[in-house]
Amino acid sequence: MTAAVAGTAHAATLDTDVYLLAGKCMNLQGEAHRFQATGLGTFVLYDGDVTAIGPATEYTVRHVRGSRFTLRNTASRKTMTATLSPATGCSEFPEAQVGVSGRQPSSRGPGDTVRGIVDAHVHVTGTMRAGGAVFGGAPFDRFGVTRALGDDAAVHGADGSKDVTGNLLRDGVPFGTHDTGGWPTFAGWPANATDTHEQIYWKWLERAWRGGLRLVVAQTVEDAPLCKVEPVRKYSCDETRAIRGQIARLRQLSDYVDAQYGGPGKGWFRIVESPRQARAAIRSGKVAVVIGIESSGLLGCSRAPGAKPCTGAQVDRRLAAYRKLGVRSMFVAHWVDNGFAGAAAEGGVKGKFINALQRIDIGRYMSAGKCPSPTQGEVFQAPAQIEIDVLSDFFPAVKVLDGAPVPKYPVTRACNKRGLTSLGSHLIQEMMRTGTLIEVDHMSERARDSVLKITGGARYPVVSSHTDTGGLWTSREVKALKSAGGVTSNRLGDPATLAKEIVARPGGLGTDTNGFASLPGPAPLTYPFKLSGQTFDREVTGERAFDLNTDGMAHYGLLPDLLAAMAREPNGARALRILNGSAEAYLSMWERADMAARRISRTG
Repeated sequence: MTAAVAGTAHAATLDTDVYLLAGKCMNLQGEAHRFQATGLGTFVLYDGDVTAIGPATEYTVRHVRGSRFTLRNTASRKTMTATLSPATGCSEFPEAQVGVSGRQPSSRGPGDTVRGIVDAHVHVTGTMRAGGAVFGGAPFDRFGVTRALGDDAAVHGADGSKDVTGNLLRDGVPFGTHDTGGWPTFAGWPANATDTHEQIYWKWLERAWRGGLRLVVAQTVEDAPLCKVEPVRKYSCDETRAIRGQIARLRQLSDYVDAQYGGPGKGWFRIVESPRQARAAIRSGKVAVVIGIESSGLLGCSRAPGAKPCTGAQVDRRLAAYRKLGVRSMFVAHWVDNGFAGAAAEGGVKGKFINALQRIDIGRYMSAGKCPSPTQGEVFQAPAQIEIDVLSDFFPAVKVLDGAPVPKYPVTRACNKRGLTSLGSHLIQEMMRTGTLIEVDHMSERARDSVLKITGGARYPVVSSHTDTGGLWTSREVKALKSAGGVTSNRLGDPATLAKEIVARPGGLGTDTNGFASLPGPAPLTYPFKLSGQTFDREVTGERAFDLNTDGMAHYGLLPDLLAAMAREPNGARALRILNGSAEAYLSMWERADMAARRISRTG
């Protein structure tokens, strides 16, 4: 639609581009309403009644001429034509506050380079994993924050006792309770140590963007073994269907952010499919979002009993289908062995749980063997009979473990015996040929070394997006990765440790937010604080003001707070400079991968 001026000579002017109605206070049939965008061209007409937010007050709006518009209710389908004019006195629509003032610094570096931070491992759609009924909250809801962050009890029960997976991951037992209070008090969550509550709501992500985040790899994620043991599910456990659904959700989020900021392309969240697109998005000041996959049964090639092995031709077709959907980065393995590689063992309660999932999914526990390096490995564990008895009450699918023989594991650290399969080698070759970024974490140490040899020989760079998660890296392996142009990432930690680690092993971040991973705890910080020339106050959502001093990094919006605290530590300023060059480092790696892919395609 073209922009036009409407109204009488005595009235305020109105820009009739429908998208620009977002957030405006408008007079409709003698009443003032806040036009709150729920999508591109759809709006809730908000009059201050929070309980009325929903389909009954949502309209698709179309411009007729001048100040005349048609409004069609999305619930009743009834249509009216009315004159709209600017108004005053509308209630503010409830929403989380970013809490930042000042002008953002330029993201443009010398030449075509960019400035800003990369988070190479974040689960924007992580709340959809495990069948979609494990997490409380959502990254966005078209009807706003009261829906997205307001009903944890519906998932976890009134007292939190249905949060069996979260209890298990946090405390080692499936039973327990927690305060389910979300919007508006947030008495119970989010919290830095939660594993099953939304931590990357879109306004919190916006605050991170204001703090210098410029490149995100949004890892879509599903593990069919975990999904199948969950007692309640909303979505299919088929990993391909689950990942397709999450990709669609990312695109819906992109449209939703655009809708809040004036229409298609106007928002700060941009999904990109090439380094060139990413550079353009970042240089215009936006967040470039790369779609990745972290999946146990990648491409449907699991090792489940009775599953027909994938062929090379199937792998090629399925990879091509994902690339058509915009996927540009993939893990070869995740939690359990698949048709491509063994998975890295993990430690503690989580590792024991994952090992049990492997036994349920493919009929055998992980096989422990010698590690390539003595500094690697974990102490292998399997659930004891008493643990199986308790777990079975909460996860009926666990009953299959009752009486199942357990390998005699060594009491010292060991690694998964299974390495890269011949089909895995084929996948690596096809990923290189198509320019797909290869994520090398979570594979068994043996498999990872094999991949580094293949990619190193082809001078094809690879990615470690949350280095030392899913298998520790040796200095030899890091050197091999870097010599081929690859990148590593730093997991979050307390400010002093984070600064030290970034300086010791330069790279971006791999926060693993929403990935069953805890975020850093409380750290000292004086509010308001300055970061990149802007002023940050405490982030406020509903009635709660989040404070790094007491809450730690309770949600993703406190990433700038953590980085500001880090900058005040020894070597902190240097670490922040490294981070502000990490988006460029990631894009340079991606460009090298594209060039290598063209060379490989030419030579066959």
